[in-house]
Amino acid sequence: MKRGVLSVAIFLLSAALIAYQVAIIQLLSLMQWNHYASMIISVALLGFGAAGSLLSLKRDWLLAHVDKLLPLLLMGCGFTMILAIELCRSNFARFDSYLLFTGSGEWLRLLINYILFFIPFFIGALALGIVFTKNVEKIGKFYFSNLAGSGVGAVLAALLAWHFFPASLAMLPAAVVIITTLFLLQRNNRWVLIVMAFSATAFIVYRINKPADIQLSEYKSLSKTMNLPAAQVLIQEPGPYGLVQVVSADALRYAPGLSLAFDKEVAVNKVIFNNGDWFGPVDSWNSADSFHLLDYTTIALPYALKKRDTVLVLNAGTGLNISHALKNNASLVDAVEPHRGVAKLLLNELAADTDSLFYQPQVKLHITEPRSFLSSVNKKYDLVQLPMIGAFGGGVGLYAMREEYDLTKEAFVNMWDVLKDDGVISITTWMDYPFRNSLKITATLAELLEEAGLTRYQSHLAAVRSWATITYLVKKSAFTSADTAAIRGFCNNYFFDPLLLPGLTRQERMTYNALSDSAIFSYTDELLTGNREKLYDDYGFHIKPATDDKPYFSQFLRRKSLSQLSDVFGSQNVSFIELGWLISVLTFLQITLLAVFLILLPLLKLQKIGKGDKKSWTLIYFSGLGIGYMFFEIVMIQKFILFFGNPVYATAIVICVMLLASGAGSYYSSGILSNRVTMQRILLMIFLLLAVYTFFLSPLLNQVFSFPGLVKLFVSILIIACPAVLMGMPFPLGLRAQSLIEEKNIPWAWGINGCMSVISAAFATLLTVEVGFSIVIMLAAISYGISTVSMFLVKERIY
Repeated sequence: MKRGVLSVAIFLLSAALIAYQVAIIQLLSLMQWNHYASMIISVALLGFGAAGSLLSLKRDWLLAHVDKLLPLLLMGCGFTMILAIELCRSNFARFDSYLLFTGSGEWLRLLINYILFFIPFFIGALALGIVFTKNVEKIGKFYFSNLAGSGVGAVLAALLAWHFFPASLAMLPAAVVIITTLFLLQRNNRWVLIVMAFSATAFIVYRINKPADIQLSEYKSLSKTMNLPAAQVLIQEPGPYGLVQVVSADALRYAPGLSLAFDKEVAVNKVIFNNGDWFGPVDSWNSADSFHLLDYTTIALPYALKKRDTVLVLNAGTGLNISHALKNNASLVDAVEPHRGVAKLLLNELAADTDSLFYQPQVKLHITEPRSFLSSVNKKYDLVQLPMIGAFGGGVGLYAMREEYDLTKEAFVNMWDVLKDDGVISITTWMDYPFRNSLKITATLAELLEEAGLTRYQSHLAAVRSWATITYLVKKSAFTSADTAAIRGFCNNYFFDPLLLPGLTRQERMTYNALSDSAIFSYTDELLTGNREKLYDDYGFHIKPATDDKPYFSQFLRRKSLSQLSDVFGSQNVSFIELGWLISVLTFLQITLLAVFLILLPLLKLQKIGKGDKKSWTLIYFSGLGIGYMFFEIVMIQKFILFFGNPVYATAIVICVMLLASGAGSYYSSGILSNRVTMQRILLMIFLLLAVYTFFLSPLLNQVFSFPGLVKLFVSILIIACPAVLMGMPFPLGLRAQSLIEEKNIPWAWGINGCMSVISAAFATLLTVEVGFSIVIMLAAISYGISTVSMFLVKERIY
């Protein structure tokens, strides 16, 4: 088979496998939530590792039948891609995240999903592995085709997400793989495969024109909304930010913690959902209305003090806070909304529903990330307003593993810097129990004031509580007596209670809205006037402020508190307090067991191959590469969510840049002698570069924020690509060295690298939550350092 044809086939197959990976992440984010990105990355790597194990066991037979096997493997890969998408929606495989810890067998359905999605990656990886092993002397160039195709596939999947619904998007990579099969056909099975290819392609075209119905978790907001009388989906728009759906229903009303003084009618609203999650009501207010709904909520607190001429609304959503600012006579409203798909709907199809809110002369819409806007804006504002966070009564922790860069301490410092001298930052949270969101916000604002060099925190903080919500204000200058009088008047008029206020008495805190557990008051006071660090250590939940290094604002669970929480709330109820972290732990454990079963156990049959030192070097060297590469890649994806504004974009761009850069490094390595000194030098350079990133990456990214868009993208690509070029060299160099040391161990090296990659991809996500990005990058550097040291185990002369 011609090498040119093989290179093209490897490129297309690799592009399809990565695109399929991105598409599955999109699909599971719609059907469930966003916890399964690292799981899918691990499942894909599991397929590659298991393929390496099979190559180790059946190497001679597979290589002897390579011409017949390749077209069959590619056809099988395409067919199983289709089959996995169809079956994951069926009753026997469909699971629900909410029920994973209820003993209802949902974890088994989750395991079935692993297997369904594992099979196409395994078959595709086996085809790649056979080509690599058969052509090990040209591994650099073939590995380049593999990585370049993967990089292109990642970006194409993100771009195509604008035009195809999630289930249809996942069908496109299958079509690419099946068409690629036609390049590799042999005479003896040509017509059978051609008929299969056309049949599969016809089914894919049918599915694209008539997308399959996708059943969401019954606990998703959209699922519950569709149970309302006359509920219907009016608009559906796909995109990399998620599937946007506009829903109407006769009883669909939005009233976030309305005051007990409210005596008017709540209007019926259309509502926007993103990936089945509540995004916001379509704001139907217009200037002729006699009142605004938010005037009867704690959200109106900043307007009770004074008129706000200039307002910055971050994550503006559907515009409710914008119209509220206009109702209170704001002369300028800068609205920042990163979701391009929703913004497009509000500017076009839904413009009539919002009374052309975003076309009002006072309103300027900025479709960008809030942190990017804050870093580049040169205005000062009377009010910086954040969206409401949390859920009434407290959520179940489904967003514990989601990066929330707009709620980190550094984000509040950025907001503080754009305030006028008497400007305020306003943020509202739903009341939760056990107390988590409210205490973490209080701690964040206290540390913000400490960062600003202020010591009398209570002079700059105010908070008002209703029966359902708490609104916090932090003011750049101290609250005056007129301010406190206005806040007390606001509370009395609307039956709210002050939680924080200069000169506040204990009795004032529960005048209108009693609490069965008043511990929130003592905790709040301790965060402001007591030993804050002691409460951080003693409290049952993690309430220390989120930072850019650990941007998990909604991650509250502490491992050391699990037994205590189990005693208080019951073992089954604990999972419904912090479900997101527990799901990540479950997926990590399951994927690790699968990796051991499908990769390591088969490799035990090879224990008699080679000498001890040779096996030790293979194990240590290729394990270090797998762990180091995946730790760095996962951290880059999580860090650059802040830059690219979306997990799918971040995943696609980081994977694309890393794989293209690694592919370039791999291609270059084909002309390098794979001797011990050269390999150690390359590994040492990677170690030193990652060590530098450990300490200087975050400060560098903070500087890049303020750059223009294209310049920022270019610098971001350089930051990702510089280490990735070097990281693409050790693997092909190691395989070439392995072929000279003990050629039969090449598939074993492939499998070991795959196994460690599988485990580390899932483990890296958990590590970043616990120790932060910088420590995980340091661990990546140490992994490459261990591979460097392992070269001393090689006694042979390798060239």
